[in-house]
Amino acid sequence: MLLVEILQTQCMKKILFIMMVLCSLTAFKASAQTTTTTTHRYYYYPDANVYYDLNGRDYWYYDQPNSKWVSGTTLPSGMVVARRKHYTVRYSGTDPWRENDTHRQKYKVKKDGRVKVKNKND
Repeated sequence: MLLVEILQTQCMKKILFIMMVLCSLTAFKASAQTTTTTTHRYYYYPDANVYYDLNGRDYWYYDQPNSKWVSGTTLPSGMVVARRKHYTVRYSGTDPWRENDTHRQKYKVKKDGRVKVKNKND
């Protein structure tokens, strides 16, 4: 009788262990599938066509010689945005330049250097 009780207890422990493992795997899979979209705030400098991430403290600028967007904590020496007019743009992700065509149209730089902001009603 004692042997039967021991075997039943061990069997129950194994079943409980297997159930706990399965539950934790299911919970892990569910948490891994949830994605969060973070909206970042960037300063956009239309006359330099540069973005600055306020949280990440890095810049996005178009590298003309390599024809691609580049990020960095500093700008190339010829690119200056200090004391320039900037506009806050929001983007859900970390690549604000993906909406650069829209931003360039909305914040159009005139020949005299002034920026004309186009509203949706324009």
